[in-house]
Amino acid sequence: MIFGISYGLFWVLVAALALIIEIISLGLSSIWFTGGGIAAAIVGYMDGPLWLQIVVFIVVSTVLLLVMRPIAKKHLPLGEEKTNTDSWIGRTENVLTTIDNNAGTGMIKLGDVEWRAVSEDGSTIPEGTLVKIERIEGTKLYVRRELDSPI
Repeated sequence: MIFGISYGLFWVLVAALALIIEIISLGLSSIWFTGGGIAAAIVGYMDGPLWLQIVVFIVVSTVLLLVMRPIAKKHLPLGEEKTNTDSWIGRTENVLTTIDNNAGTGMIKLGDVEWRAVSEDGSTIPEGTLVKIERIEGTKLYVRRELDSPI
């Protein structure tokens, strides 16, 4: 017994606490201890010795952390916050000022704001040409000429 409760119940409480912390934080940091706590509770309810319960808790928690966390991070967009500018990627716009990477010129207007534009492939893109926004880095829009746009 620990703190006047059975080992099994103790590990269930540890698992529940880890789950509550995970729900609050949403950081994929403590959910793994929930699995370890459940495994240790099973050993506790089967009257396994305390040292074995602790080993099971540590091993199961560690394995879940090392194996499942990378998989979960790959498939869950936790911590990735998109900005309004992310919605501009893929958008087609007209070139306001000729885009010439060597001369350092090129502008595109999005809404009321003029943005510096850079040709993704290094080609010069004349004023009035339709371009597709490929990516955004800082205050630069990296663009590519639309195929159906006049040269």
